[in-house]
Amino acid sequence: MFGEQKWNKMKSKTALLFLLILPFAAFAQKEDFQLWGSVKFSKKVNSKVRFELQEQIRWNDSLSQQQKNFTDLGFRYKITKAHYLGLNIRIVNEFEEDKNIRMNLDFISEYSPSGTSISLKQRIRLQQSWKDDGEIDNMHFRTKWAIALKNKFINPYFSHEIYWKMAAINELSKKRSTLGFSWDMMKKLKMKMFVRSQREQNKNNPDHLKILGFGLQYKI
Repeated sequence: MFGEQKWNKMKSKTALLFLLILPFAAFAQKEDFQLWGSVKFSKKVNSKVRFELQEQIRWNDSLSQQQKNFTDLGFRYKITKAHYLGLNIRIVNEFEEDKNIRMNLDFISEYSPSGTSISLKQRIRLQQSWKDDGEIDNMHFRTKWAIALKNKFINPYFSHEIYWKMAAINELSKKRSTLGFSWDMMKKLKMKMFVRSQREQNKNNPDHLKILGFGLQYKI
C-alpha cells in the first residue's frame, strides 16, 4: 500500500511538471535565446560547512552552438541560522576563446516570516576574473534578492540581480530577472527550471537575452 501511494504521488508530480514546462517551451522560441544546463553535487561536512561541485553548459544562437562550459568548486560556511559565507572558484571554457578563471566571495542572508511559507533571500557577491595568462579581466559587485514559496511539492521563486562593473569607471553593467521553480524528485535529488531575462546596461547596442535553464542537484 505504501509503495502504491508513493508511486501515485510521483505520477502526480510528473504530470504537474509537464504542465509547468509548457510555457517554458514556448519561451524558447524567442530570438537571442540561450539554454543553460547544470548538474551540482553537494556534501555537508558538518553543521557549519558544505562543499559544492557544479558543471554547467550554455548554448546560444537558439541552440546552434555551444557558448561555454564551466566547472565550479566552492564551499559555504554557516555563520548563524540565517547568514552564510560562500567562496567559489570557476574554470570557464569559452567557445573559440581562451580559458579564464573566476573567483567570487558571497554573503548570503535568508529569512522566513513566522507562520508563513515565504522565504526571502539576499546575496551580495564580489566577483573577480582572470584571463588564461593571469591578466586581470573583469571585476563586478553584484546584488541579488529573491522570494520563494516553500511547500512539499513545487517551490516557485522570483529573483532580480544587478551587476556593477568595477573598473576605471564604475557603472551599472547588467540586470537579470528570473522566474522559476524547484522540485524535490527524491530525498537527495532536486530539480530546478527557470526562465531568465538578461539585459546589458550602458551600451549603445545592449544584448537582451532570453534564457531557459534547468539543473539537477544531488546531496551526497
